[in-house]
Amino acid sequence: MKQLHTWVLALVGILSLLLLTNCQGFSGSRGAAGAVILDIGHGIGTDGAVAPGTINGKRLTKATFWYQYAPYVKRVIERAGYRCTICNRGYMPKTEPYRTYARRGRVIHHRMPDIGKRRASRYFKDRAASGIISADYAVWRRASCMVFLHHNSTSRRWVRGGSPSIVLHNRYNGRPLAEAIARRMERDILNHGMNNGGIGCKTAPRYVDASRGGGWLNVCDDAGIPAAILEVAYLNNRNHAAYLANDANARRYAEAVGRGIVDYLRRKGNYPRHVRRDKNKADEGSFGYAPESRRHDVPGVKRLVR
Repeated sequence: MKQLHTWVLALVGILSLLLLTNCQGFSGSRGAAGAVILDIGHGIGTDGAVAPGTINGKRLTKATFWYQYAPYVKRVIERAGYRCTICNRGYMPKTEPYRTYARRGRVIHHRMPDIGKRRASRYFKDRAASGIISADYAVWRRASCMVFLHHNSTSRRWVRGGSPSIVLHNRYNGRPLAEAIARRMERDILNHGMNNGGIGCKTAPRYVDASRGGGWLNVCDDAGIPAAILEVAYLNNRNHAAYLANDANARRYAEAVGRGIVDYLRRKGNYPRHVRRDKNKADEGSFGYAPESRRHDVPGVKRLVR
């Protein structure tokens, strides 16, 4: 009897350890549901979009810009009465001033930079993408919405005039969020300081397997979280880069993003959410739907497409 009791206690201990390990997969406390999650794209040294050259003594990159200015997005959201967290898929920056910016913004670092490496979502196993850890974090936090802070670039050469500014969104839940941000960018930024040749900001869904950002958006969509990817500024557009290289303008840009998110939360933040009913039913976002995916082996991914 004593031996049985010992085995029961050991089994309980193992189960508790497994549960604790699962719950502690992310840094910090899960906290109450409903926070806005902002994700800084890429990381220092793996910056993503990069300007072709310097303007005002600065060479803009996606990651360095958002490490500095994401806290201004967060501040607008928090001053409106909502909770907000900034995260990044990579590691804490080692160099200044970005280390200080990260501390100032209390950025959560997931330590999975995943450059060129796709991973399966821990919650929806048929979704796979580089950087999917940040979308999983939003699911874990039971976020009210998520915005991936990005810039775009179409070449290594400067262009002038208009660029196709866009806010991408998940198929079922993200359109109102994307439209609110796009309206703010048109009202406050595009052709109001940031010359875009009269071109406004469009929105579009993205959900097909292997499409850029599609995996992140699908994970959020499956969990009923509205999500959007900001692709408004083009760093190879000289007009855009010159605007963002000015500190006051960069703050205005970040604050406009924050105001767009607040607009959404106030007007449509309580709308009913679409949640994926069957995790085992394939769709266009399932791994293997795209021919590109069928050429890759992603550990832990669930192949619903045959």
